[in-house]
Amino acid sequence: MIKLTGSVSRKVPIPGTEYSSQSFSAGMEIEVGNDATLSEVHKKFKDMYRVLEDAVKEQIVFNGVHLPEEPDSGNPGDNGHPEDAPITPSQKNLIEKLVREQEIFGKERLRLLGIKSKEQAKTEIKNLLAKGAQRR
Repeated sequence: MIKLTGSVSRKVPIPGTEYSSQSFSAGMEIEVGNDATLSEVHKKFKDMYRVLEDAVKEQIVFNGVHLPEEPDSGNPGDNGHPEDAPITPSQKNLIEKLVREQEIFGKERLRLLGIKSKEQAKTEIKNLLAKGAQRR
């Protein structure tokens, strides 16, 4: 028998608390026959991760955390496109802080405060931190 093992974990921010999160996870192991084809094994993995993702989401909701709506990637186990992920509250707070500290105004301020994607926020935070280090 072939054993497939998988786990899914997710950290979510604790509402009203900065720089704090709570973790939720689920794991499982399933067996597939030795004569299983590669496509059958792949399907089992997809099914397993779909079950695990649902279990983790249920834990999160059961504990009173509101999850934002996520676009369906159509591929369980695939987290979608990271460049499409929304900016996190921590990223938004850090950008706001850096914009205030560096006294950025006008169109540049509006552009930075209007960032919506996690990847773009990551890039801009790096730029702002580097810019702040140069000023010192």
